Order: sequence, then structure tokens, then C-alpha cells
Amino acid sequence: LSGEEGEGYDASGLLLAEDGASGNGDSGEREGEKKKKWSSPFMHFVYEACGWTAFFAWSLSFYPQIWENWKTWNVEGLSFDFVSFNFIKHSSYGTYNVVLYYSKAVQAQYEKHFHSTTIPVALNDVGFSCHAVLMVCFQIIQLCTHERGNQRITFTATMILAVAVLFILVNLSIALSGKSIFGMQDWLGFITAMNHLQLAMTFIKYSPQAYYNWKRKSTEGWSVWGILLDLTGGVFNLLQILVLCWNASDMTPLTGDAGKLGLSVETLFFDTLFILQHLAYTKGKGRKEKYEPLQF
Repeated sequence: LSGEEGEGYDASGLLLAEDGASGNGDSGEREGEKKKKWSSPFMHFVYEACGWTAFFAWSLSFYPQIWENWKTWNVEGLSFDFVSFNFIKHSSYGTYNVVLYYSKAVQAQYEKHFHSTTIPVALNDVGFSCHAVLMVCFQIIQLCTHERGNQRITFTATMILAVAVLFILVNLSIALSGKSIFGMQDWLGFITAMNHLQLAMTFIKYSPQAYYNWKRKSTEGWSVWGILLDLTGGVFNLLQILVLCWNASDMTPLTGDAGKLGLSVETLFFDTLFILQHLAYTKGKGRKEKYEPLQF
């Protein structure tokens, strides 16, 4: 094997990553997929297929709601709290994915802290996060330009958003000072804090919409197709990380990227709840519901 160049398979069948000029794997490319070793091409294919299925399902899940808003020129059925929480959630998750996927220095910190070379972030994670931030920004524009009735961001949501922004600024200050966060080196600690924040915001963002649907006893104005796509993305996102752990015989991705696991679990729970609400509130109802503002 010492005379081989590029990719190949060793005696155990593990795919060898392309080394740098020195022949030492640590001096070569460290970004994303190039750090992963695969027991077979089939496992690599399954991993990529699950990841990109999740990417397309989650990315497409934004469009039914955006279309619903545009078609009716009305956003009364969409919780403003949900959209505002979604912006913080995807911005935080995007920070984690982009930095861990592209930064060699942070990848080295990750490997040192978790004693694992299995980087849990894939290119589809980066692509989804960037696309999601753009779509939420577009929804925010719709909230500002479409008919919204008495809808507004509630006081409770405003306080939660203020705490989230303060959390980001405090952790950013700590990272810039070079001190550890959650027992991790500066920037690894910072993006881990962002990952934890997105996990908390995922739980918080769904709650107002679930309550809003229950309060109105209606899901009118809330696209069920977006929820079905979101549910599909959650399933395949979970499968992707499980395939990664199985291939590497390493459970570190579940703890090192707890946000990805938690995101899938929370998505499955709330999307199932939304589907049940839709089935319950639309059964036998032929009349148009009157929208009421959400109040806490």
C-alpha cells in the first residue's frame, strides 16, 4: 500500500483518504467527506443517498408554505413566533455546519476532544443550512408585505429571542478570548454552543405553531405538504447519521453532533403532532375558520 496513490482499499476493506504530499493523512485534505473512511462503496452510496434525500425534502418543505402565503396574500395562518425562532435556529445550525465542515483547525479540535476522526457534518448539511436561512429570510419579507391581521411576534417570543441573541454574543466573546466553552477549545466550543442553541430553538419554534393550531382548532393557512416533506427530511437525516455510526463502528457522531440527532427526533415528534392536528381539525369541517391572533 505504501506505493499506491489516491484512493484505494486496505486489507480490511476500508477506503483510504487521499494523503497530502508528505504521505501523512493528517497533512492532507481534512474537509468534510475526505475525512470519512467507508467499509464499501455501497455504504458510501447509502450515506450520500440518505443525506441528499434529507436535503431535498427539507429544502422543498419551505416552498408549500411560501406558495400558500403568496397565493392567498395572507400570513394569518403562520405563527410569527415560529418564523422568528426559525431564523435563529437555522442561522445557528448553519454556523455549526459550515465551520466544522470547512475549518481544518476546528476539525483538529474536534478530533482531539472526541478522540475520533469521524466528522459528522456532510456537504448536504451545509447546503441545507444555507438554503434554509435564505428561505426564512424570504418568509420574513412575506410577513412584512402580506395581509397579517392582528398577527405579531408575542412578548414571550421577544424575550426568548433576546436571550438567544445574548447567548450568542456571550459565547462569541468567550471564543474570541481563547477560553474554553463546555470544556472545548474556543471555536469548537462556540459552534457546539450554536448547535445546542439550534436544538433548543427547534423545540421552541414548533411549540407556538402547535398551540396556535390548537387554539384555532384549525390548520388552515398552515401547509400540511410542508410538514410531510419536513417529516421525510427528519427520517432520512436520522438514517444518515446512523449509517455513519454503523460504517465506522463509532457512536461519536451521536454525541459529537447531538444537535443533528436531536433535530431529527424533535422533527419526527412535532411533524407527527401537526399531521394529527390536521386530520382532527379538518375532518368534517367545510366552513372557513376565522383567524384569531395568538396570545400567550
